[in-house]
Amino acid sequence: MVSGSASEGAQDRARDVADRPGLPDAKAFVVQFTAETDAGLEHAGGRVEHLQSGRRARFASIGDLRACIVSLLADESAKPAGPQEGGRRRRTGPGPGTEPPSP
Repeated sequence: MVSGSASEGAQDRARDVADRPGLPDAKAFVVQFTAETDAGLEHAGGRVEHLQSGRRARFASIGDLRACIVSLLADESAKPAGPQEGGRRRRTGPGPGTEPPSP
């Protein structure tokens, strides 16, 4: 159970992060965990989606999740800036370990 002061401290930290400049959309992700993922994240699986590009990757551990994010960020930073489609870049094909955006 989370005490009131711990909860308030977490909310204050989240507010501080949200208020800081330097949170680029190009580094925004959504992480979805499988039902089997435990609260301690010792057994974690799911998928991660890079919001700007729509690219997705599946992961089977927290280490895999980190590797997926590193790979997705590296792929995006290596791309030349191109035309945007609906505010999101579109990829022509899936990269290794990734899923193409949904239609």
